[in-house]
Amino acid sequence: MDIRGAVDAAVPTNIIAAKAAEVRANLVNWQSYLQSQMISSEDCEFIKKFEVATSEEKQVILTNEGHQCAKTFLNLMAHISKEQTVQYILTLIDDTLQENHQRVNIFFDYAKKTKNTAWSYFLPMLNRQDLFTVHMASIIPHKATFPPFPQKQAINVIMSPFHFFQIKDNHPTTN
Repeated sequence: MDIRGAVDAAVPTNIIAAKAAEVRANLVNWQSYLQSQMISSEDCEFIKKFEVATSEEKQVILTNEGHQCAKTFLNLMAHISKEQTVQYILTLIDDTLQENHQRVNIFFDYAKKTKNTAWSYFLPMLNRQDLFTVHMASIIPHKATFPPFPQKQAINVIMSPFHFFQIKDNHPTTN
């Protein structure tokens, strides 16, 4: 690969990828969330271990602790409101599913055990003001529902958030 190819591989090609790279660079101080009792020690220990693991180590962790992974990700999404941290959690979930599409099963298994739907935790995120958060909260369920697709079909991923919003807007909620 020549120098131009190396640069192209390292430089994000769109705004979402650039924002995701920026979010990944801002590590979260999980200890402060634990000290303020916003997260449990179990969730804190898991997320600290998971975020520094290599791809191979993550696979071992997910094989042994898949239920805990889903529980931690969803607990963090539900209990933390700081936008930068929510973006980090969503990006971490997306990265986890991008590495191996079969990992989506940890969310389905967890939902089954908790008698919930796998993606109901993402619906409240669609009402947030930050567009990156809204995008990630709508695209993760889409990516998880549909297997990876060829690049020429990328328009489907762009369109999916609009379909998700349409479902949300046309589905009555109880107050």
